[in-house]
Amino acid sequence: MMKKTKGFARFTLILTLMFMLGSSSVLADVSKQPSLKEIYKDYFDLGVAVNNRTLVTHAEIIKHHFNSITAENEMKPEALQRTARNFDFSSADRMVEFAQENGMKVRGHTLVWHAQTRDWFWRDGRNQLIYEKDEITAEDRALVQRRLEDHIEGVMSHFGDAVYAWDVVNEAVSDGGTIHRPDSPWYMILGDEFMKIAFRKAHEVNPNIILFYNDYNSDHGYKRGRTLQMLQELLDEGVPIHGMGLQGHWSVDGLTIAEIERSIRMYADLGLEIHITEMDVGMTGFTEEEQAERYRQLFEMFKRNSDVITSVTLWGVSDDASWRGDENPLLFGRDHQPKPAFWAIVDTDKPWYVNKAEYTKAAVLKDSTGQAVGELMPGTFNLADLDFDLAEVTALELEKGHLISFYAEENAQGDAVHFVSTKDFDGAAVAAQTKSLVVRAVQADNIALNKPADANFLADRAGRAVDGEPVSSWAPNAEPPYWISIDLEGTYLLSRWAVRLQGTSVLAGQVEESPLNAADFALQVSLDGENWQDVDVVEGNIKSVYDKDLNLVEARYVRLYVTKPTSLDHNQRLGVHELEIYGTPLAD
Repeated sequence: MMKKTKGFARFTLILTLMFMLGSSSVLADVSKQPSLKEIYKDYFDLGVAVNNRTLVTHAEIIKHHFNSITAENEMKPEALQRTARNFDFSSADRMVEFAQENGMKVRGHTLVWHAQTRDWFWRDGRNQLIYEKDEITAEDRALVQRRLEDHIEGVMSHFGDAVYAWDVVNEAVSDGGTIHRPDSPWYMILGDEFMKIAFRKAHEVNPNIILFYNDYNSDHGYKRGRTLQMLQELLDEGVPIHGMGLQGHWSVDGLTIAEIERSIRMYADLGLEIHITEMDVGMTGFTEEEQAERYRQLFEMFKRNSDVITSVTLWGVSDDASWRGDENPLLFGRDHQPKPAFWAIVDTDKPWYVNKAEYTKAAVLKDSTGQAVGELMPGTFNLADLDFDLAEVTALELEKGHLISFYAEENAQGDAVHFVSTKDFDGAAVAAQTKSLVVRAVQADNIALNKPADANFLADRAGRAVDGEPVSSWAPNAEPPYWISIDLEGTYLLSRWAVRLQGTSVLAGQVEESPLNAADFALQVSLDGENWQDVDVVEGNIKSVYDKDLNLVEARYVRLYVTKPTSLDHNQRLGVHELEIYGTPLAD
């Protein structure tokens, strides 16, 4: 087992004082946050990369949300053995002690790497770099192999079973050409034998430990084939490799989820356990909401593959402690507060803002001075049970994607009026006519998808505008006006609509703007399918995608009514690739 060190408490106190005196960050209050490690305990371990500073400055976040830690740099060769046979485990030991005191696992990173390794490993008795010599002798190779094995034995013997898994070899595969990267001193001196030596020695020192190969971009097609070939050849020779570590340094607009998933299954097919070892999602050029959706999709996929994925580790706790800090890639912001990305993975079946509202609040009701009179979670409330006076309320603030409905009778019965955020709210008037209220999320799905459709031209093809297929379209070419109507098959409170026009097609070049897009049109609604009302009127449009929020319009039927199908007078062809409607169902 690992040797115990003293002074961790004193070290913690010093760093705490330094942080309090020198940092403007706000410590996160994690008490009301859902614990991520609890949410994912039936799927995989949830880990985080730490250093000796974040163990103090981010301690509460780490303990509340994660059940595994990885040393960011403190277990790499240059940190543990700066000079030959002189090991320094003090920093790494503090991390292991922190983990043990808080019931956490420790992943070791990394035993063998061409980077962050002191060059004495590769110098001969004359202090010459062996890999720069014209001729590398058998004696040179034996010297480097002995140092490699001594390092592995010294490190693994020290930590024992306190570190349950090790990234034995890190980033050995070339980005192009040969399998092994030619700039690695380990490869230049020992050839591809260095990996066999490393894994066999690690397994010999401690057969209880899970041994991983770890690399970046190993889910990219350009590198995946070489990595799979290398691992298969090693496994065929009986080399004890137990797992594959995919680093997961992704971006919002990176590889498709399907491609990442395909890579995971391909490595798993070798019989390897899968760890996502260094996950972050850069958001340069994108919004926090787009980053949140990427995180949601990734964790949804991880859960789907939890039969082979046994650990997911975030590479850093918050954006201010990330090696990609300028890309703000993590779940917590620089103020240590949860970002939309955090809320997105709380429940991957719901939008991030719905998850946030369920754990914090969905509505804030304010008086004329701007002070909060009351806060409400999603749910149904009778006015008689509220701890504030609705008559004092003059403004409403709701979490994104939520609305508040006031009913004439208790328990959400009778006639209702509906509101989203507004600074002009007559609480006294509403209170005089209300006995209950409901705070809820607006449905996030397209409620027009595959619903019955009709049209004044090409009615048999109207369904193509609501089939969810971007390549198909409803495209009449006669004399306008044109209309297409959708039966929502229920009464809804509409909050948004979108129409994808001619310019979105592949043949049109998928452009943002085009004169071939519908120019003048309106969205109309009806409760009976006969009497129609305009709720959004558009003139002079050239956008390929028109997307607009609606002010809580009640409807059973919707109709797109087009009076000018393009901006070109001689062109009467209309192209509607998809008509999307979003809203919340209301009781009939």
